[in-house]
Amino acid sequence: MIDLSINKRILWKYVNLKIKRAIHHYHVFGVITILFDELLKDLKNGKEIKIFNFGTLVLKDTKPRRYHNVVRKQIMLSKGHRIFKFSLARQIRKKICEHLDLDKTFKDD
Repeated sequence: MIDLSINKRILWKYVNLKIKRAIHHYHVFGVITILFDELLKDLKNGKEIKIFNFGTLVLKDTKPRRYHNVVRKQIMLSKGHRIFKFSLARQIRKKICEHLDLDKTFKDD
């Protein structure tokens, strides 16, 4: 199976190949590090990151929820969490929906 995850090091190698190592690799890695730090800072401050014609990234707070604790045998309240959400741009979503074949996706038994 192919690993599709990306991190700073993989992105750094890809950028170095694309620019044919015209800029020293420490400078490239420094710029990538600053980019990731600024993205994280904006997400933690509650801002949305919009990528033109691709989608929107946002870190969203969830509400506390009630659950049943089996050990204590009582209903408890969990604290809220933060989740990372991505929503596709409308143009891409429409293209994907046009190419979906529901007959192949949901086969009748």
